[in-house]
Amino acid sequence: MNNFNEVIILENLETLPFNLILSLFYKYGDYGVHMFFCISGFIMSYVYLEQTEDTSAKTFFVSRFSRLYPLHFVTLFAVLFVQQFSLYTTQNYQLFQFNDLYHFVLHLGFVSGWGLEKGFSFNQPIWSVSLEIICYFLFFVAAVKSKKMNLLTTTILLIFVVISNKVFVGSSDTHSDLISCIQLFLTGMVVFQLSKKFKKLYLLFFSVILLLLSLIGNFKIFIFCPAILLLFVLLENNFLKLISKKLFSYLGNLTYSIYLWQTPVAIIVILFVKENTSIFYSYKFFFLYFSFLIFLSSLSYYYLEKKLQKFIKVRLT
Repeated sequence: MNNFNEVIILENLETLPFNLILSLFYKYGDYGVHMFFCISGFIMSYVYLEQTEDTSAKTFFVSRFSRLYPLHFVTLFAVLFVQQFSLYTTQNYQLFQFNDLYHFVLHLGFVSGWGLEKGFSFNQPIWSVSLEIICYFLFFVAAVKSKKMNLLTTTILLIFVVISNKVFVGSSDTHSDLISCIQLFLTGMVVFQLSKKFKKLYLLFFSVILLLLSLIGNFKIFIFCPAILLLFVLLENNFLKLISKKLFSYLGNLTYSIYLWQTPVAIIVILFVKENTSIFYSYKFFFLYFSFLIFLSSLSYYYLEKKLQKFIKVRLT
């Protein structure tokens, strides 16, 4: 359902900027969201499973809400504005067509990826975050609160979800998306728990196991095996110190902003260039577009997200 290749079709891959370097990204970039699910499970496990003090439900969910919702709210209205401007000037919406009141309410309630939608709408990329919220709830109940999610139980649950994903394939895209999200979130948890249990990890062996699981299930998790191996290697080589470095920390902080600002910026660009679509294949446009997106995301993170996150935490905790 949520494959962006269905929305933007790259007709001539060879003419895209830096194709030799970014060809894999152009072909499989939509899998980046799925990789995000996996990394999210890893990071959430690192943050919460190692804590000795109990985390209350209020603290946990206020933390998640204050980080995710403010920017979602702002970018939702940004997309609403530019889409209405597009409708007024061109009599058409850009990129996503289901921009009615019903779908706006779904986005406002953070449930735009829960199977209630009729098609792509507003700031469509938020679908993955809306599914992630379900994972957060399950993670808190099963892992943070009960503290019963050890390596064995997580692995068994992962196998069960992989099999369930196979059963649900073809019956519902929503089921497949949600189960795949849970599957990859659990994979990230297993990766973290393995890294804590073993000093020297049998990386290749675990990668093969993941590959076999992916063949049983529908989801192409084997694509992420090298990335998961990289997580292991980085962890064994002071990965947690590495991500604290300024550059990695800076880029990591901007990922959510870039993810949500891409749609309104893209719509503005489409309205500006009109029929001159050849500009999208320009190296100069490539640099200008991403430079502006990173600049906007930096402003958004430091002057909007951080301030609103702090404000909400103070008010609600």
